[in-house]
Amino acid sequence: METEKEKGKVLIIDDDPVVRDVLSDILCAAGGYETCTATDGLDGIDKIRNGSFDIIFTDLKMPKLNGMDLLKETKKLSPFTPVVMVTGISSIDVAINAMKEGAKDFITKPFRIDKVTSVAERIMGEQKLMGRFCGCGDYEGSLGRLNAELFKKLQEIGVLQSISTELDGLHYNKDIYERMVEMASRLLLAREVSFGIIENGMFRIKSAIGVREGDISIENNIFEKVVKSRNYYLASFGERNPHNNIPLASAFLSIPFIINNEVFGMLNLSDKADEATFMDDEIYLALTFAKKAALRIENNALYEVFYNNLINTLKSLVISIEARDSYTKHHSERVTSYALQIADIMDLADEDKDAIRFGGYLHDIGKIGVRDTILMKPGRLTMEEMEEIKMHPIIGYNILKPLKFFQNERDIIRYHHEKFDGSGYPDGLKGEKIPTIARILTVADTYDAMTSSRPYRNKLAHNYAIKELRDCSSSQFDREIVRAFIQTDTGRGAEL
Repeated sequence: METEKEKGKVLIIDDDPVVRDVLSDILCAAGGYETCTATDGLDGIDKIRNGSFDIIFTDLKMPKLNGMDLLKETKKLSPFTPVVMVTGISSIDVAINAMKEGAKDFITKPFRIDKVTSVAERIMGEQKLMGRFCGCGDYEGSLGRLNAELFKKLQEIGVLQSISTELDGLHYNKDIYERMVEMASRLLLAREVSFGIIENGMFRIKSAIGVREGDISIENNIFEKVVKSRNYYLASFGERNPHNNIPLASAFLSIPFIINNEVFGMLNLSDKADEATFMDDEIYLALTFAKKAALRIENNALYEVFYNNLINTLKSLVISIEARDSYTKHHSERVTSYALQIADIMDLADEDKDAIRFGGYLHDIGKIGVRDTILMKPGRLTMEEMEEIKMHPIIGYNILKPLKFFQNERDIIRYHHEKFDGSGYPDGLKGEKIPTIARILTVADTYDAMTSSRPYRNKLAHNYAIKELRDCSSSQFDREIVRAFIQTDTGRGAEL
């Protein structure tokens, strides 16, 4: 246990005996420091001149010599002794100015015990750090070493921030596994790196550099030690390399990935390029990196569960809509299939295809808000009924509106009844102002509507539907999208 001498010696300077006693009691009883007191600024200077202190607490307003002047004198007598200003609330601005002049910190009256002790602890910690660098009295050299340490830490923070940003941009765990191994190899200068999942007593390698992928039993090896301890393990030279069971000729670091207090995977690094062992700062860096990666993997898993539950809920709504109207049963599935075929022909990005895959299935979800008497009416709709039907894109859009990550899908739902010439609904968008994926769905939706039986008419023939799409190109539909549809397996047999 640290003694008072080891904790440090504190000088308290204040003309108010109550303040001196309170501060002394706090620092002695709660902080464990040795304290010395001075009754005013001149008394304080005398004690500083004739003694040695680790911290000085001084009042700002004192007779004979105020706190600001005492600070200046202290900097001359003992330039590296930290000074903490003691001030009333009304004097905070003065205290801040004192910090600009070299004070280390300030505390306000009335005192909080935790504030006083935390300030003292922080300053003492900094003093001990400085002491490690200043043992020889070479302050300029010590400052240079401190700056080098600071620069190194800033580099580490920058690297970790860059890594965190890159990991956050990866949404599939397979991609994370691969990038994580590459990052770890670069970060720790390791030529052999592996990451794997723990399943049924096996370490199943998901990504590796310099190591053969496969499944490895964790029994009686380094992996078992890591799983049981749930802590990192730095293997000694001569221990068996769990990847190949050969005695280690270089440092081997194994780090567990923990979710819900269970080890679900491990990151292993060995064969450093500089042929040295892993130092404490490198291990700390590796552990920090592993925590960030584990959190990203856990977030992906939670997102996947949430996403699947959400999609299943929304799909249930679509099924309930189609169950109300036997004529539209499986309509959404067919429309999505046709739209994806068009997207393939047009070589759209995977992101657009994903939006079509989900948005296409949900494009008519707004019909949940349309009355059954209108939705299943056997005859043609009145003007009023048609206006109610026209609301379903907006209703569907609003259902998904709170889900901020479905922007493209919401566009499909809202705009799939817009027409290329601007005569569609609900917003009357024209031409390329209508998102491409919505224009694609318009063609797919129209084709399926024509080739499906409705309460008021029988389904139309494929050739007739293709002719209608072709005749309405550049008016209702985007000509290029109709051309692409005709090239699909569904649309084959006609030419534009």
